[in-house]
Amino acid sequence: MACLGCPAGQTLGRQSNRSENTMIQRSSRVLSLIALIFSAAPFQADAQWLESKAAHYTVFYQAGFEGDVEFTRKWLDATEQLMKSKYASSPDRYFISIYLLPAPTGDIDAIQSGQNQCCTTTSTGARTGTIRFLTRSAPIWKTSNLSSSLGLPKAGDDYHAKVLISEYIPIGHYAVQDSRASGGWQYYSAPEWFVQGLQEYDAIFHSTESNRVTARQRLLQWARTNSSKFSCCSPNLAITDPYNGGATFMAFLAAEFGEDIHARLLRNPASTFEAALASETQKYSLTQLFDRFRNWLDTVQP
Repeated sequence: MACLGCPAGQTLGRQSNRSENTMIQRSSRVLSLIALIFSAAPFQADAQWLESKAAHYTVFYQAGFEGDVEFTRKWLDATEQLMKSKYASSPDRYFISIYLLPAPTGDIDAIQSGQNQCCTTTSTGARTGTIRFLTRSAPIWKTSNLSSSLGLPKAGDDYHAKVLISEYIPIGHYAVQDSRASGGWQYYSAPEWFVQGLQEYDAIFHSTESNRVTARQRLLQWARTNSSKFSCCSPNLAITDPYNGGATFMAFLAAEFGEDIHARLLRNPASTFEAALASETQKYSLTQLFDRFRNWLDTVQP
């Protein structure tokens, strides 16, 4: 769920890269923008691509994959509804090109089957980007016995619905922060466990019934087995698996404070994510919050 070309005003790259010096940071920004331009160009120029347009996105696909277009649009539209119902946000300022790849290409394969490259701001203020998916009917899914990090099969619709939501929901997260009057912490300045974890949480808990039940169970079982991946507080909360670990902590926050805490964190005007988290959980110190997380993890029913 990497974002190689993030919204204007937001930091490029992942949390692990922000300890580099200023010159490396600037070089990384340039390289990321170059990668965005050249990775998208071959798909846009290929005459074999067909189009299916919607208000905020266009799905590009190849002949023979029409069923995947219907499936993709179903879950993209469901994600837009989630943006509205959970985050009170809208992708109105965004337009995303969605490519359904029929085979592994470049850095898109059966391991990383989706990638969000967003966004570039146009002269009119619109924000455009590209999301690439290894489409659900690609032959590789049928010829390989692949499973996710939670041990769930990748060949079925549940996995592909989850990937679609996880790659498109960041647009809603961006839009929440766009709605702030001024200032506030920036999305990619947060720890990776928050950025990736929130995307993964939304994809598990707001996609198919099987994901809401089975993937949730596997997630909690994974977290109990991998409790050493969570630590605190030297000086901040640390989660070494940003996807499963981050999604688990998002589930805890939702259980403890209500699911709207995710939107409140995104909307909080504090200058750093850590300050926003402290503001939204202020009745507990960070140490107390982590203790409550540990207790919740020990007692919650998978």
